[in-house]
Amino acid sequence: MGTNHSRVWDIYTRLFHWLLVSGIAYQYYSAEISDTSIDNHALVGYGLLGLIIWRVIWGIVGPEPVRFSAFVPSPKGLLYYLTAKPRPIFATHNPLGACAVLMFLLMIALQAISGLFMTDDILFTGVLHNWLSSAITDSIIWFHNNAFNLLLVLVGVHVFAVVVHAKTKEPYLIKAMFDGNKPNQQFAVTHDWHMHMKCLICVVISAVKVYLLVNHVPEWLGVEAEDLLDF
Repeated sequence: MGTNHSRVWDIYTRLFHWLLVSGIAYQYYSAEISDTSIDNHALVGYGLLGLIIWRVIWGIVGPEPVRFSAFVPSPKGLLYYLTAKPRPIFATHNPLGACAVLMFLLMIALQAISGLFMTDDILFTGVLHNWLSSAITDSIIWFHNNAFNLLLVLVGVHVFAVVVHAKTKEPYLIKAMFDGNKPNQQFAVTHDWHMHMKCLICVVISAVKVYLLVNHVPEWLGVEAEDLLDF
């Protein structure tokens, strides 16, 4: 890799990252600390689901460095990275970091979707709570309550790995999460109007998908929705 810095993470990918961090932090607060935030917990959950949908679309049509095709490793590539000495530096995510990205996307998506089946039997009932049998719904609720603990463990491991990597391999890594710049000769993202328009379209698609899921899918499935997201 060269020493010249260029932008590998566009402004929208960085904004997605920090919105995701903020959303997970709020979900922990609203679920574990506050006793009066269940409605906001649901709304933020809808927002997190929208973020995940956006990132999946952006990982297909966004700038080259953030496309899944640019950083998701093959099994052979992952094995090579794990056994290489010294391990190579990558322009975007290294193979372990790429696996972490996929794991976070999957875990948060499952948390958000399973939240649609939740109820506290007092103030909140998810829009899909009455769709499946009580046994299946109870299993989904169990998953939602317990998988969040696994998500917190993954967050802790991820933060630790980032700090260690920044200390030993890439001292610019944490700064790059804010300004998007890393030393590389492979990518140079430019913020032109094409990228802004693609991002806007992806945002609209994501918002529409969440809106339909919360407000219309239950009706299409024959479920009486008790909590609607009106916007």
